[in-house]
Amino acid sequence: MERFQLWNQLATELRPIAVALATEKTKAVLEENELPETFLDTVKWDILHLLMEAEYADIYPPGFYASQGYWYVHGHFPCGWQGDFPKGTLIIY
Repeated sequence: MERFQLWNQLATELRPIAVALATEKTKAVLEENELPETFLDTVKWDILHLLMEAEYADIYPPGFYASQGYWYVHGHFPCGWQGDFPKGTLIIY
């Protein structure tokens, strides 16, 4: 419970890191493909929550956002789901 109480403070501290990283890494893709601002917003959200999962990995193993992180690290963008979850396929750009 004590660590959970730090969630908002931690998110506030990590948000600028996530925003800077997402903004830098998506700039070319956004311009080349004329993507909407919501694309960047989604990447910022994913990166922030990936960082949050990492911060709490000693309490609960990383899951969804860590799996999204795999694609980001390999130069791709998870951008949707085809089919009925959990069956189906992750759409990767």
